[in-house]
Amino acid sequence: MAEWAELDAELAQWDAANLTPRLWWRDDDAQQVTPDLEILLGLSATHEIPVHLSVIPNGLKPDLAPRLRDTDHVFVLQHGLSHINHEPKGLPTSEVGDTRDTLLQRDDLARGWDILDSANMPHLLRGFVPPWNRISDTTRRHLPEWGYDFLTAYEGRGDEAPVKGLTHIDTHLDPIRWKYDRVFRGEDKMLAMLLEHLRERRSHAPLRPIGYVTHHLQTQDPIWAFSDKLFSRTRGMWASVPDMQKEATP
Repeated sequence: MAEWAELDAELAQWDAANLTPRLWWRDDDAQQVTPDLEILLGLSATHEIPVHLSVIPNGLKPDLAPRLRDTDHVFVLQHGLSHINHEPKGLPTSEVGDTRDTLLQRDDLARGWDILDSANMPHLLRGFVPPWNRISDTTRRHLPEWGYDFLTAYEGRGDEAPVKGLTHIDTHLDPIRWKYDRVFRGEDKMLAMLLEHLRERRSHAPLRPIGYVTHHLQTQDPIWAFSDKLFSRTRGMWASVPDMQKEATP
């Protein structure tokens, strides 16, 4: 079982090698201000950590943009259009999957972008987060011509081959066990996952970011408590998308 002392020891090895891990935080499914979102924003402010809210445009409430204007560490990414499934029964869920017509997808994403832009969403980046972290490779290749310069999903879902003009940086650590009543994976499991990525990066690719992805609407108290501990021990290691784009090679 992994413990916090192991994380402290690993970070000490990074420091001894004059290296700093690149961590980043994404949170999905924002549409309005809720008590859970306030907890998330409070953690971001307290620890001065950038959080990237992937916002679902359809159904966006008018209170979200004004609330985010009062924050210093929040960036906004587009999370599809409506977060609905267009794939036939039997195929993995996706809003931008293999079977939906590409032109319809283009129109959906353009409509979603217009909603966010018209809402004067602050710190809105030309970044795309596919619902369920699934996107067809054809759609992925079209993203730059549709105006997007950043894509993030979850490691292991879909093709990660470089696309010219598109920075692709995924997430790797999800504290929710989605198939088991959406409960917390557990502190020891999360630390073990993080340590595996840190050790691999320290040996081979220190600047390759490690992504932490939360879903504030499904987040239970143990996950918030874990996040608070994690952020406290790793302050100064968290990057924003603009920072990562400067370092990444599409």
